[in-house]
Amino acid sequence: MIKSDPVNLNIKVCAIPASLDESMLCDAVALAIEALSWMELSGLSERQAFIKAAKQLEIGNMDSLRLAFRIMTETLRRLNTINMVINYALAPKKIGDWRLGVKNFLRLFTYWVHFRKANSREIVEFLNCGREALGLDELQPAEYSLGKILITKPDMLTANTPEPARVGYETYHEEWFVHYCYRLLGRDEALRMLKRNSRPPPIYIRTNRLRKGCDKAVDEIMGEGVSLVKVEGVKDLWRVKKTPKPLVKLKSYRKGMFQIQDLASQVACLAADPKPGSIVLDVCAAPGVKTCSLAQIMGNEGLIISVDISKVRMKIWSREVHRMGVKSTHPIICDARQCLPFNIFADVTLLDPPCSNSGLFAKTPSAKWRIKPPDIQRLAANQYRMLEESARHVKFGGTLVYSTCSILLEENELIIERFLKVHPEFMLVPIQLSSGSDGLRGLDDAKRFYTHRDESNGYFIAKIMRLEQTPNEPYEQYL
Repeated sequence: MIKSDPVNLNIKVCAIPASLDESMLCDAVALAIEALSWMELSGLSERQAFIKAAKQLEIGNMDSLRLAFRIMTETLRRLNTINMVINYALAPKKIGDWRLGVKNFLRLFTYWVHFRKANSREIVEFLNCGREALGLDELQPAEYSLGKILITKPDMLTANTPEPARVGYETYHEEWFVHYCYRLLGRDEALRMLKRNSRPPPIYIRTNRLRKGCDKAVDEIMGEGVSLVKVEGVKDLWRVKKTPKPLVKLKSYRKGMFQIQDLASQVACLAADPKPGSIVLDVCAAPGVKTCSLAQIMGNEGLIISVDISKVRMKIWSREVHRMGVKSTHPIICDARQCLPFNIFADVTLLDPPCSNSGLFAKTPSAKWRIKPPDIQRLAANQYRMLEESARHVKFGGTLVYSTCSILLEENELIIERFLKVHPEFMLVPIQLSSGSDGLRGLDDAKRFYTHRDESNGYFIAKIMRLEQTPNEPYEQYL
């Protein structure tokens, strides 16, 4: 560990506090720098970049991994405000003038100082870990700004900023999204949702009735130290209060006793309500969470045709359905925006198309900075094409559930409105579940979920039924 004196940082190098282990912190800092750099360099998600960096640096200590992932995601959560502080401290330079490693260390350092509210010993130790990770020569040119970062208060920089730009910095969202939420929900409720997005949403698990001994699943999971609370009104769903290790590391997880699934996602599957023996079409099925949930509702009886365009994601789907003991599925890799390569008419179709992920901003902070207003119309056009194609395969009296992890009208109510106007053979039907709020624009039978109201991801669910009869031929001949 390098113990040189800090430059332009008017505090002594002190012994590390008892609450932090020196090697753990340095591993975490190096890993967080590397993961953030991979995200920026290759466009990877938080988890993809984190896994890649952990393998690259050969870091396996669970405490280091936990700390690294936390400081990485919490830095990403506040990225606009952190960049504002850094740009002020670096002036006349900008954060974009620095190489990836230095740039991301400055971001992590700003989070550590202002949002973790580290004490002076932790701040110096963090700096020393950055020097060790990047090298003195690499970091030294930027060290003059660290003292200024230390004394610069974010609220000082936004005091005279007009609203909603100021709200964007205070709640860590893009200004356009703040404007949008004001129009969607009204100022007061929008502020509640934006503030709630500054914290991760709860984690939920669905116990698996397809595995033997499922009646003892909750006891087995809690026996591994996980604290669970039953979600009332949603079958088999439990909220995780605390866990001693990542859920995917539990023996009960490896045995397929449960699946990690958000509240709103499970409601979408319950709204689909497939019966045992049904033919079900699951469009945009990877990574397989909804496929497994549908199979469980069906008691593994019938057929689920799972469609996705990504070979990589369908490999994950395959592992997941195997882990969960699902036997009633048939995978097809194809583009759901085009004509689907079969002539099957389904009792139930579930379409969960790629979207802006605006309902996942609390869970996946990087999504806030990736989506821009011009992207929304492109996504909505793809979603509508998928809805049109999926609807062609719904039988007479059959239903289609359309769901997104978005709160934007363009991806939700406006899609359903447009579809129903040109397809009088379909009608919107109620979702017979008490969770969530009514849809907007008069679509009261649709469901919306919000982070601040429902303690879930933001979500939209609409259920439509086909009224006009269509052929329904045996499915076996097409497989």
